[in-house]
Amino acid sequence: KKLLYNLDCCDEDGKLTNAGVLFFTHSTEFLIPHAVVTCVLYKGIEKVHILDKKDFRDNLLENIDNAIAFVMRHTNLEFKIEHIRREEIPEIPEAALREAIVNAVCHRDYFEKGANVVIEIYDDRVEITNPGGLPTSLPEEEFGTKSVVRNAVVAALLNRVNYIEQVGTGINRIRNLVAELGKGAVEFTFNNFFTVTFSRSYTVLSEKLSEKLSEKLSEKIISLIKENPKITMNAIAQDIGVSRRTIERAIQRLKKDNRISREGGRKDGYWNINS
Repeated sequence: KKLLYNLDCCDEDGKLTNAGVLFFTHSTEFLIPHAVVTCVLYKGIEKVHILDKKDFRDNLLENIDNAIAFVMRHTNLEFKIEHIRREEIPEIPEAALREAIVNAVCHRDYFEKGANVVIEIYDDRVEITNPGGLPTSLPEEEFGTKSVVRNAVVAALLNRVNYIEQVGTGINRIRNLVAELGKGAVEFTFNNFFTVTFSRSYTVLSEKLSEKLSEKLSEKIISLIKENPKITMNAIAQDIGVSRRTIERAIQRLKKDNRISREGGRKDGYWNINS
């Protein structure tokens, strides 16, 4: 009890504070139901087809660890062999991912009861969003150079257990880690919500498709055209679950190989399959 009191996690009567509930209960749902971290995996690049979804309702540290594991499980690794052992390189630096998720949980607005921390995985990006934009005392032009802590006790406890190194360094650490990887990018946007967006470098159907995957993609496109000669590139991309850019490249290859052709304009045209 004394330890919890010294950590600002309970009052003089031993009743847990909000911070105490977040850190020292098995589940936060009974007192702070909006402290959930929701993770979603989508097919493609839009919020249409959900492939996997988890709502993590444990204490704050377990929610962070579970969310990181979810993203790492559903994103890709590049294998680099330069020495005896192979090196596994994630498409998003794990330390940057951890920093972004910890920041979302640490700096979210816990007075906003209608929204959770949400982590969404698409074929071309990973978005981490928390309710509450920049604190009102932090001007937009000073974002990334100064820090205003929204939840001081939560930040202090995360620092004690080494989940954050130093308050105020997270944004630059994320930027530097992504830059060091040399692939992909990271963007920060904020209004009533704060969002970190990591681009994905090695999606399954990316620009570096192997010949085998490329042919499978071509056959799928031809099959969809047979079913509907007026199908749009956006519809093809959505059905297959890849970006429009990937479909555009695949169709250019099919045209070059004289396997398909286009008749008419963009709105009233249709596809031909050449024999």
